[in-house]
Amino acid sequence: MALLWFTVQLILLWFAVEINGLAKFTNVECTSQDANLTIFTSCRLYAVKRDVVEMSVRVKIIQFPKKPIAMRIQLLKRASGYKPFLYDIKHCNMCEYLEKRNHPFVNIVFNSFANHTNVNKCPLPSELRVEHFRFPVKSLDFLPLPGGDYAIYSTFSLDHRERVSLKVFFSLTE
Repeated sequence: MALLWFTVQLILLWFAVEINGLAKFTNVECTSQDANLTIFTSCRLYAVKRDVVEMSVRVKIIQFPKKPIAMRIQLLKRASGYKPFLYDIKHCNMCEYLEKRNHPFVNIVFNSFANHTNVNKCPLPSELRVEHFRFPVKSLDFLPLPGGDYAIYSTFSLDHRERVSLKVFFSLTE
């Protein structure tokens, strides 16, 4: 579940793009393949203003896994469907990352979420939250991405089986 939270943070980091135009969330999809492990209690976008959208995600952990949770985060760009673009990051243990913070790209994403989440270290809380998260416009200087439609797919696995997926879609206009 920490991986899910990490993915949400990674998605927000992707918004750290060098753009002088508009950057905003367009959709979010949350899926739990194992209802005995996790349940999404909230997964939605809120229109605050015409060009401002906030994301809120809440995940309730029903049963804490005893084994490490693996995480995969992909950046995709829309071009006749969503195709892989630049990043495909895999971590075998989410808690290990939270302790060491040893991946620069993931650090940028995680830091963009830090003020909007309750996930900081392991052990994880029973409910993971990202509340009222706006596209981090100030972070857009770190990753020079061209304008277009993008998606960040985050997948969390346990015992080599996908358990939770979070897909965040956003658009960048120059």
